[in-house]
Amino acid sequence: MNLTSLSKDAVFWDRFAPFYHKWASRGAYHKAILQEISRMSEPGWHVLDIGAATGVIAVPMASFGCFVTALEPSGGMQELLINRLSSLGIHNVQIVKRTWEDIQITGAAPDLVIACNSLHLTAGGIMEGMKKVFESGAGQIVLVTEVNQGIAVDFKNINSLQKSCEFLYIRNFRVDSSFHFDSMEEVRELEALLGRNLSIDWEDGRPCQRDMTDIAVVWWKRRDHNS
Repeated sequence: MNLTSLSKDAVFWDRFAPFYHKWASRGAYHKAILQEISRMSEPGWHVLDIGAATGVIAVPMASFGCFVTALEPSGGMQELLINRLSSLGIHNVQIVKRTWEDIQITGAAPDLVIACNSLHLTAGGIMEGMKKVFESGAGQIVLVTEVNQGIAVDFKNINSLQKSCEFLYIRNFRVDSSFHFDSMEEVRELEALLGRNLSIDWEDGRPCQRDMTDIAVVWWKRRDHNS
């Protein structure tokens, strides 16, 4: 499943939230992403997660010892994230039900801003979203985005938006974005939401939509950031 091809409609994401949680928790899409972020981060950091969804990044970062502000405008996603935090006994995540366009950074800038497959959904797209990220004063910035999915991503143009950061690296990964279902009933429910049929194979006696997705992980560090 490719995330950048999905609807921008807020109502869609409320309804899609349970499927997103199942897809993310049953698959390996975020494994390389989390490895990169944890490798570059430090416990105790204040992390701003833009478009936190059900906490696929916020929860591991909180468990790593960071203090996370999870920015998530979808009520459906937020409800699932609240339930996850409660069941896991995690208390170092603050959930903010706002869009990136609406929020204002006040007080100390975060140590790290994470934008994982979220800024293409904002007004003005990735370019306007990243312009605001650079203006946030964050010590470190990581952009994760799918590539080769019909949305133009010019990393040189994105980098030109900033004046006070050092571009550290860009790494490309091909990740398994398959959706592992429990039943054909679950498949039909998702097809009804998406308005299209899914190509289904079988794996260990269960239906599976096999897919691979190319992603890029791009990292910047503010020149005056100590860590």
